Amino acid sequence: MRAFVLALALLAAAPCATAGVQWTDTATLAESNAAWGRLARLPDGRWLAVTTRFHGKATPSTLTISLGDARGRQWQELSSVAEAGRNIDNGELIVLPGGRILLGMRSLVEGKSYRLNVHASDDGGRTWRFLSTIDRNEDPRGRKDRGVWEPVFTQLADGALSVLYADETLADGDPSYNQVVSQRLSRDGGASWGAKSVLVKQAGGGKLRPGMPVMSRMQDGRYLLVFEICGDDPQCPVSTKASDDGVAWPDGLGTPLADQRCGPQLTTTTRGTVFVTSCQNEVTFSDDNGAHWQRVAPPAWPGGFRHSWPAIYQLGEDEIGVVNGTPGGGVKIRIGTF
Repeated sequence: MRAFVLALALLAAAPCATAGVQWTDTATLAESNAAWGRLARLPDGRWLAVTTRFHGKATPSTLTISLGDARGRQWQELSSVAEAGRNIDNGELIVLPGGRILLGMRSLVEGKSYRLNVHASDDGGRTWRFLSTIDRNEDPRGRKDRGVWEPVFTQLADGALSVLYADETLADGDPSYNQVVSQRLSRDGGASWGAKSVLVKQAGGGKLRPGMPVMSRMQDGRYLLVFEICGDDPQCPVSTKASDDGVAWPDGLGTPLADQRCGPQLTTTTRGTVFVTSCQNEVTFSDDNGAHWQRVAPPAWPGGFRHSWPAIYQLGEDEIGVVNGTPGGGVKIRIGTF
């Protein structure tokens, strides 16, 4: 831990030349008692962020919405979302074409109720109202491994709104799938959701746990999906799949992606470069639509594998930001020029 903190201090002191990225600035979303930061750009160019906030064992967690400037450097808290008696986490933001903002989350009463809920804001994130439930399990029979987790939105080219998530609700079926990657589509801006499609599963069922899916549309028009596969390896190696439309995907467990493990996140820049990060705390990139990958050295956040749940975004024409949980319970953004 001491070496990790020292490395962060050295990074903060001076820019670092890298293979493809020069890390320059650090911005703070939360100082403590926080985790899981995710961003979305507003129509006026500014940013919204969601972070999970923890208030002690007796009080359920909440989600805090923060407003940032167009460069992602300065942030101020804007609003908070809670669900009475329920722990909420895995916040995910998307700004729809009409300007409405959706906030997805996992919401649970452990062992009793698991839901993926959506709240909506029509005033830039200042106020929120419940909109819909994507999926749920209200009869887990005391089990902690029958939930639905980590919803991620993507606006598809045909106008449909996609949500991907990790899904344990097929674990009691025949065959039994410990966990799968599921998708639902909405044609009414998230007010209702279509039937579930399973995008990644272990053939014939079993103990493998594909999950934490995220996809991005690449420059060639296809969609790239990244996801972890837990079960055999506790550090959960990452694989990829590609789809022409973001809905029909090839069978199987995909193609392994080097240098990434657990909780992958990705973004495609306006130049076409695809960047990926994960709890391995490396950054890799592809300039040929995922055919070949290179590793950025040094990474945005040194220290190796850690359950810090990073995410990556294009902040400006030539800038990316890696959002990450930090030692001590803060959430920060490491910004670099590519």
